[in-house]
Amino acid sequence: MKKVSAVILAAGKGTRMNDGESSLIPKVMFPVNGVPMIRYSVDHVRNAGVLLIAVVVGYHKEMVEEYLGDEVIYAVQDEQLGTGHAVAQAKELLRGESDMVIVCYGDMPMFKTETIKRLLDAYEREQPTIAMLSVEFEDPEFWVYGRLIKDSSGNVINSVEQKDCSAEQLKIKECNPCFYVFDAPWLWENLDKLDTRNVQKEYYLTDMVRVAAGQGRKIISVPVSKESEALGINNPDQLKIVEDALGS
Repeated sequence: MKKVSAVILAAGKGTRMNDGESSLIPKVMFPVNGVPMIRYSVDHVRNAGVLLIAVVVGYHKEMVEEYLGDEVIYAVQDEQLGTGHAVAQAKELLRGESDMVIVCYGDMPMFKTETIKRLLDAYEREQPTIAMLSVEFEDPEFWVYGRLIKDSSGNVINSVEQKDCSAEQLKIKECNPCFYVFDAPWLWENLDKLDTRNVQKEYYLTDMVRVAAGQGRKIISVPVSKESEALGINNPDQLKIVEDALGS
């Protein structure tokens, strides 16, 4: 297998989860069934065989660094300018260190190690520029995921964040849970092509799909085993659903 590294995004404040005393806790340190949610992401990626993991920290970064210690390396996102900007902070740490790089979020504890291995196997077999997981949601708007856009032949050509979707795009149920395997040299060379022409005026990592498609690059999607695997946590209601799913 080619050399693989990983970037786990963990810089956010989790504004929709914080209140009162908990306002000093970075989002990925909120407990899920008694365990900080970042623990799940690191363990699942590690168990898939990835040894070099960079965690992008920001808000109260010292809490994440103290918890994970030296089992990972750290990049710092001082300003919250979007997920694409967050990944770019790991560029100098990881460029030249691997052939492919996993990028995922630290607030999605449900991905199975077996699914990550399946995505890596698909990447090895098909050699795309981007291999990504996909999920069919019954209620995609509740989870606020971007929609996966495909052409008439079923090829992935874009991923549009929910806030930027047209009325027609909002009807799409196939979503992007933001778990990727990128061709590493391509990723580091093309991150600077991202722009902020979107509702949130941020650098979206999801736009790398559009960049790759515009270059005629190969993009593949691999479905998760079931909807619950792709659940992310942005508010207390979603946290409760994920805790129940993990405990079942």
